[in-house]
Amino acid sequence: KADGSLTFSLLWRFNGPLRKLSGLSLAIGVAIANALEKLGAQGICLKWPNDVLLRQAEGFAKLAGILVELSSDRRGTQAIIGIGLNLKTPDGDLPQAAAGLNEALGTLPDRHDILAVLLAALAETLDVFAVDGFAGVKTDWQDHHAWQDLPVELLEEGRQVSSGICRGADMDGALLVETEAGIQRIFSGDLSLRRT
Repeated sequence: KADGSLTFSLLWRFNGPLRKLSGLSLAIGVAIANALEKLGAQGICLKWPNDVLLRQAEGFAKLAGILVELSSDRRGTQAIIGIGLNLKTPDGDLPQAAAGLNEALGTLPDRHDILAVLLAALAETLDVFAVDGFAGVKTDWQDHHAWQDLPVELLEEGRQVSSGICRGADMDGALLVETEAGIQRIFSGDLSLRRT
């Protein structure tokens, strides 16, 4: 249903090269988490690199997703930030557990009010990110990280390639997993993460 979700895109311009924007999707997750908590939501968590989760009795369910497309020209780098937030719990057979904001709040605010709070939080966080990069929001991200210091499996095409303890993200937004071979830095979106 159309009223069951809030989806929008935001164009944001950054000065400087693309490489300065590593960790951007994680920073956007922080902004969304902060906005939802400002609205009164509890149990908001983040999953590397671009999911917002809701903690439930039986585990975590996806509440929102983030998609970032970057392009550069002589004026700098522009990010088109796409956000999809479930306002109501989706129906149907889904590949992963999904939740709606209605589960985290007693009463669902008007969608325009939700959008206004999200945009304000995004502007605040993106201003910090433009100056300090992911380092400026790293602590906040780790405070919301669903699997901080917990055992995880790294999967490639559904097959386990590694396992260890998730240690969060480094200053570039790379995922850190402590394995028997030492700390592994993960950048690739080809790998997916699952709690063991």
